[in-house]
Amino acid sequence: MNRKRIFILAAVLLFSPFAGRAASAVAADTLWAQANTFYANGQYPDAIRVYTEIEATDNVSPALYFNMGNAYFKQNELANAILYYERALRLSPGDAAIAYNLEMAQLRTLDRVDTVPEFFLFTWVRNLRQWAGADTWAMLSLFLIAATLLCLSGFFFIRSVRLRKFAFFMAVAGVLLAAGSITFAGFQRAGITNRNEAIVFPAVVTVKSAPDNTGKDLFILHEGAKVTIIDELSNWQNIRLRDGKEGWIEAGNTKRI
Repeated sequence: MNRKRIFILAAVLLFSPFAGRAASAVAADTLWAQANTFYANGQYPDAIRVYTEIEATDNVSPALYFNMGNAYFKQNELANAILYYERALRLSPGDAAIAYNLEMAQLRTLDRVDTVPEFFLFTWVRNLRQWAGADTWAMLSLFLIAATLLCLSGFFFIRSVRLRKFAFFMAVAGVLLAAGSITFAGFQRAGITNRNEAIVFPAVVTVKSAPDNTGKDLFILHEGAKVTIIDELSNWQNIRLRDGKEGWIEAGNTKRI
């Protein structure tokens, strides 16, 4: 094999993955336009079908999940609407439109679960963390690290004592803020990968005291209820509500966010 053929083969092997991803992106864009047209024309089942095709290609985004939630909401499929609003909000936690539509869908559900009160500082930190997604916090941490290095260089090279003190304190503040941003980015990333929250799909589900149909009936849940899965045994899930109630339901009754 001559050098020219070797070069061509190497180029094909090198760039074929990029070409494949580009083709996939183009196909996803085509499907996206088609699905949005269906949605605009009120053809919600067709829109959902095409949105689902996009989801199957792993070209997911907050906009995709948001539109899927809207389409399901138009179909009055509350469980699916809440599921996809939750998935959209997980990718874009600071999006007010997603949060509002999720709240509107939840108002149509039958279950009203009160959240267990917590120390106000925990609530404040969680709300601050959810202000942005993992990528935004990571980019902010890089900016803060660069600013910190700039302040440190100023501390070592500036002659003015007052400016050196200012640069030092700004560097300390930069380190603390960067550490906080990195921590928030980690929590947000873990929230995306740790899929331990789920949505109840059947109209009515009886929560049992044990992972067995002979277990005592504790309470019932309805379509669209959000639960946290804390354990699994065979075909059963041990779930917890926001108010602290726990019990067992069959795994087929939920879909993970």
